[in-house]
Amino acid sequence: MMEHAVLTGIIGLLAASVALLALFERMGLPILLAYLLVGVTLGPASLAWIPHTEDLHFLAEFGVVLLLFTIGLEFSVGKLWTLRRHVFGLGGAQVVVTAALGALLAWEVGLAPGAAFVVGGALALSSTAVVSRELSRRDELGQPHGRLSVAVLIFQDLAVVPFLILIPVLAGDSGNGVGVAIGWALLTGAIVIALMMAAGRWMLRPIFRWIAERGSEELFTLTALLFALAASWLTEFAGLSLALGAFLAGVILSETEYRHRLSEEIRPFRDVLLGFFFVVIGMMLDLAMVGALLPWVLLALAMLLLVKTLTTTVLARLFSVPRGAALHTALLLCQGGEFGLVLVMLAAKEGLFEPSVEQVMIGTIILSIALTPLLVVWAGPLSRKVCFREGEIHGGAVHREK
Repeated sequence: MMEHAVLTGIIGLLAASVALLALFERMGLPILLAYLLVGVTLGPASLAWIPHTEDLHFLAEFGVVLLLFTIGLEFSVGKLWTLRRHVFGLGGAQVVVTAALGALLAWEVGLAPGAAFVVGGALALSSTAVVSRELSRRDELGQPHGRLSVAVLIFQDLAVVPFLILIPVLAGDSGNGVGVAIGWALLTGAIVIALMMAAGRWMLRPIFRWIAERGSEELFTLTALLFALAASWLTEFAGLSLALGAFLAGVILSETEYRHRLSEEIRPFRDVLLGFFFVVIGMMLDLAMVGALLPWVLLALAMLLLVKTLTTTVLARLFSVPRGAALHTALLLCQGGEFGLVLVMLAAKEGLFEPSVEQVMIGTIILSIALTPLLVVWAGPLSRKVCFREGEIHGGAVHREK
């Protein structure tokens, strides 16, 4: 009977996912929200068709592992160098300033310093998946605001890595030696990264060349999955995180001639498991608790949208971005994102968050993602209204940069 119950739950999960994904695609809404809604509906807080267990949680993390692996494949040194000013300049400033403001506000309302730090970091990150998809759908990736958004999102994806390193340290009982613990964790991370990069440079290219010469698609795909998961295991064994190892594996392989093929081979596994991850996130959402905390969720949502819009606009102007493109970019990036949910999930798992804080964070990020399609539609008209002239959006330093 237990087997039948599990099978029934899986069939219900797949049926609900297919139906909602088809509906959301037709309506032009982010499919990420469809997966979240499936989790909310079928999870323990609603119909309780699928129990939220540790094994389920662990399996869902592999979606994030493969997402970071494929993101790592996109981080070629040449691409980063071309966009270096806006990736490391504007992107770095946006993450640092927004995270600091978010952490300060969280600390002011009574959170512990470690929890406040994670809150700031989680809210500083935007949705790479949703924003990139919306820009591509509207054919705006080549526009000034599109290039700026991608540059900032690249740094945000990179910024996830130190947070992944630091959260387990912040959750540890290190007493007055927390600074030493953080330093040790960063040193360990640097050593592991250096060793993996060195081993990958000397070993992986000949291994994948030999496999490619065999002409076996199955062998190629399995080897890529093996390397991604082995790298994840190695970083977790070193006290870091699964996702960090996957990202490093992708970065190592991005320098080979097989990066595009690897991305294509891994994408089906990534998309399915990442969808499953968002289902699990939805299962974590307690509608009754969120309802009771709704004023806090709405306040956090308003502060998130306002603070990120203002800070990104001001910082972009400091980098000589025309005001139209600056505001347009800020409106595109003012929501929370999937990596913010990853950090919240990890912090909750490590015991940094009280259940009420976890629910407010998840509810805030989900609602902000739900608003993204509307923000994309409004961003253009609103940015044009603040320009002194229409041509400012398409002119200036951003447009001229090649």
